[in-house]
Amino acid sequence: MNRMAKQKGAVLVVSLIILLVLTLLGVSAARTVLLEEKMTFAARDAKVALEVAEALVRAAEQEIDGFTTTGNFGVQNHLHLQGEGPDSFLDSATWSNANSLSNAVAMNGPDGDSISGRYYIELAGSADKEDPADNITVGGYGQSTGGGEIKVFRIVARGRGITDSTSRIIVSHYGKRF
Repeated sequence: MNRMAKQKGAVLVVSLIILLVLTLLGVSAARTVLLEEKMTFAARDAKVALEVAEALVRAAEQEIDGFTTTGNFGVQNHLHLQGEGPDSFLDSATWSNANSLSNAVAMNGPDGDSISGRYYIELAGSADKEDPADNITVGGYGQSTGGGEIKVFRIVARGRGITDSTSRIIVSHYGKRF
């Protein structure tokens, strides 16, 4: 009995300190996992936005391939004459119906709805006739006798990710012989 009276509870204090340290380690690990999940989602969202922008550039190239003339430039909202395209990629007016075209791509978001983005095309001028192969990719270049002028188009596409807060912008140039 005398031995029991001398104990002051040191084991209890040490075990509470160890429990506190383990709790702090557990909370820290949980925070790290949550941060890593957020980073993974952000990277995935950015990749989706880039893929959407790339798909929009391809859609714009297909639209250009269908042109027989440049007569619709300056008439349709997303077709701008040389030097008349929007000035800022960050301006919300650039991505409105007045300046760009909305287009859904063949990708679905997590809710099953298709993902869309916007693009516009600006007439950039004519390619250098001396050697257009060094300046721009032209479909069929070298396969024909080369009649007609090569018009260059600047394509600007803005892809949106899974969330509306993520976007990627691609600027591309494309040539077509008329």
